[in-house]
Amino acid sequence: MNDKRLKILALAIVLIMPVFFLLVFQPLGKIPRPKSPPKMFATGTKEGTNNKGEKVQDSVYHTIPNYKFETQNGDSLELDSLHGNIYVADFFFATCPGICPKLSNSLERVQQAFVKDNNFKIVSISVDPAKDTLQALRKYAAMHNAIPGKWYFLRTDKEDVFKLAREGFYVTAKNDEDGGPEAFMHSEKLVLIDQDGNIRGYYSGVDTNRVLKMMGDIVLLLRQTEDGFSFDQKKPKAK
Repeated sequence: MNDKRLKILALAIVLIMPVFFLLVFQPLGKIPRPKSPPKMFATGTKEGTNNKGEKVQDSVYHTIPNYKFETQNGDSLELDSLHGNIYVADFFFATCPGICPKLSNSLERVQQAFVKDNNFKIVSISVDPAKDTLQALRKYAAMHNAIPGKWYFLRTDKEDVFKLAREGFYVTAKNDEDGGPEAFMHSEKLVLIDQDGNIRGYYSGVDTNRVLKMMGDIVLLLRQTEDGFSFDQKKPKAK
């Protein structure tokens, strides 16, 4: 199965299965339009104005904090520079013998599926910057066919990475206190971030079905950000 078909299958899982279920339990006319995954981790509210000019209370959601990294190409990248893009993040290290190769293989397929979507990126953050030198990251990126400007392999101070994982992405990344063969403990989750830096979902990077579900959600988020696009938009009548 090629990557284009994977992308189509991912969207089909998101769109077709709910429709099938709803056809059984409610009339066709009441089937809701597909929606992108909701924002996660509300932190409070703020006052806003709706399209009628009325004051309303809007929820405020957790956003990924800004950190500065060195990329596999030797230049720098700040997470805030990704605003306006949808991206998937994971934590890994290049010498990992366990889940990291599976995570990276999954992300390689995701990259290929969205290779033409300029507003989609991937960031893989090293939990072992001491060993993951620029040369090591560059070699690992090449091994997984990472496209420059599309898929970033990032390194910075280890303690900053652990803090970002814990307080920013809400996933695990720490030293393996038991001295296990992997040296570090880190989540197998892929984290989906929207164009405003809000978390939209967690998906197991070692579960093909969950990766396909994530790809379907990426499609919905990308379509949502297109100018003038809406699943509820009605075509104007011809004059």
